[in-house]
Amino acid sequence: MKKFIGIVGVFIIVWAVISGIFMFFTDHGYRLRAMAAESILSSQHRQWAKYTFLPQSELDAMLENINNPNYINSASGKDDLDSLVDVKSEKDLYVHVESIESYTNPTHYYKGKIITISNPNRVKLVSSQLSDHGEQIFTIAKRAKALAAINASGFVDLNGHGNGGASTGVVIENGEIKSGNKNKQEFVAGITKDGVMITGKYSANELVKLGVQSAAGFKPQLIVNGQKMVEGDGGWGWGPRTAIGQKADGSIIFVVIDGRQTRSVGASIKEVQDLLYERGAINAMCMDGGSSSSMYFNGDNITIPSSKNNIPRYLPNIWALVPESGDDLHVDVDGKEVTGL
Repeated sequence: MKKFIGIVGVFIIVWAVISGIFMFFTDHGYRLRAMAAESILSSQHRQWAKYTFLPQSELDAMLENINNPNYINSASGKDDLDSLVDVKSEKDLYVHVESIESYTNPTHYYKGKIITISNPNRVKLVSSQLSDHGEQIFTIAKRAKALAAINASGFVDLNGHGNGGASTGVVIENGEIKSGNKNKQEFVAGITKDGVMITGKYSANELVKLGVQSAAGFKPQLIVNGQKMVEGDGGWGWGPRTAIGQKADGSIIFVVIDGRQTRSVGASIKEVQDLLYERGAINAMCMDGGSSSSMYFNGDNITIPSSKNNIPRYLPNIWALVPESGDDLHVDVDGKEVTGL
C-alpha cells in the first residue's frame, strides 16, 4: 500500500510540474489563462480573475474592453430606417428552429439553438408582471402565448443572487418606457413599429422618437449594418450566450449557446457574431448571457441554463415570438416540419 501511495504521489507531483510548465511557459497555456480571465471578468465573480496570475494591467485592460466596447449607432434618424431592411409583413409566418454544435478543440466546444422568424412584427419584449421580482422564461412566455422566446435585459445581480426584479439599461415595452433614466444613453437593441431592429447607444427617449416599440439593453454589438464589430475573439472568454439579430429581409434571429457545463463549455463573442453573420444577419447584439441564457419553444425550455441545478433563472423580461390570429404558421425543427401548433 505504501508503495502504491508513493507511486501516486510521484505521479501527482510530475503532473503538477508538467501542467505548471504548460500553463505558465507556453503560448497555448497563456491563451487558456487569458480566456479564463476574460470569462471570469465578464461574469458576476470578477474577484476570482486574479487567480489566473495574469498581470493586473492586463486584467484592467480586459475589464475596460468588456465595460466599454466599440459601437456604432445603426440609425441616426428616421430617414435611416427605411434603408436598413426590407421588412415583409405577410400573414405567412415562417419559423425555423436549428440545433448547432461545435467542437473546435478538446478544450472548447458548445451546443445551442438558433431560431429564425420571418416576420419581425411578431417579435416583442414582454416583462415580468411582478413589481419587484422576475419570472422564469416559461412563465412569461406562456402567459404571452409566445411560440418562442429568449432572455433579454440584464438585471441587478449582486453576488449572483439577483431575483430578476431590477432590470438594467433601457427597457421599452409596447412603446412605453420602463427604464428609470429616460435620457441616459446606454447599449440597447430595439425593434420599431415597422419591424426594423436598431442597435447602439441610445436613450429611451431617442428610441421612442425613432418609433421603437420594444427595447432591451445589454452589450456588445456584434454586427452593425453588415459590418462585423468584434475584434479578435471579443475579449469575453467562453460562456453561455444570448443574442438577437436581423437579416436584410427583416427576419429576426434568436441565438442561445449553452455554457459552463461538461456538455457545452460555451462560445466566444466572435463565434456568436459569426453564427449570425453566416445566417445573413446585418445587425445583431448580445443580450444578457451567463446563467440567464435560456431559450423557450412550444411549451418547453430547449436549452440548458448554467444556473444551479440547470433551473431557469428569474428574468425581468424576454424577447417573445407571439403569432397573431390569422397567421399562416410554418414551423420546422432541424429541417422537419412541425404541424398542429
